[in-house]
Amino acid sequence: MRLIISLLAAASVCFAQKPAAKPELHGQGADQKVAIDAVAYLTRDEIKAVLGQDPGESIVVVKVTVTPAEGWKLNLIRDDFLLRSDRDGQKSRPLEPTQIAGTSVMVVGSQGGTQGTGMSEERRVPWGVPGVPGGSPTGAPGAGLPMPGQTPNVGSATADTSGASARIEQREAKSNPLLDALKAKVLPEDEFEKPVSGLLYFQMEGKLRPKDIELVYRKAPPRVSLRFVDPKKKK
Repeated sequence: MRLIISLLAAASVCFAQKPAAKPELHGQGADQKVAIDAVAYLTRDEIKAVLGQDPGESIVVVKVTVTPAEGWKLNLIRDDFLLRSDRDGQKSRPLEPTQIAGTSVMVVGSQGGTQGTGMSEERRVPWGVPGVPGGSPTGAPGAGLPMPGQTPNVGSATADTSGASARIEQREAKSNPLLDALKAKVLPEDEFEKPVSGLLYFQMEGKLRPKDIELVYRKAPPRVSLRFVDPKKKK
């Protein structure tokens, strides 16, 4: 009887154990002034586990640890990083937390000519709002990211449009757990003499393969380039 109880207890412990963690995509690079250690999170489930929130589609998160050389003070700026894909040529600079989950939106409208009027409106997180660097991180036109769950509202028109307008609206501040998480974990910007860690957020479309992506630190002379090693692939 005691043997049966012991076996049952051992079995319950085994079933209660957490599954093994998925191996991380790891990369390293260095020059004489800085060393960079990075882990890339490409899937939505991985990113949600790291952030504790779901930032939506087309977001890639990279955790970086930047270590200045001894006696060197590094002026760390997030925009000095670049993520690129060999597969389709995509490039992305880091997004600011407010670009992913901010309260500012861009409202784009069009007004028809004399035969009729029409109006289209789309709410997007704009590039270049106050406190946010201008320009799309991918180099595309500065339309910004669509708000989660938003689609354009388009009215009918009986004539060709002859004018367009755009304005930025500031939404009323409300509780935003995603924005709070993004701000709390983003890589800090400042001058550092000691190692510093944080997250970088990029916009990349489609499915990404670990062997195709490269993280570049563009400030270092020469640039520091990191390739990510897929632990599932044999060396």
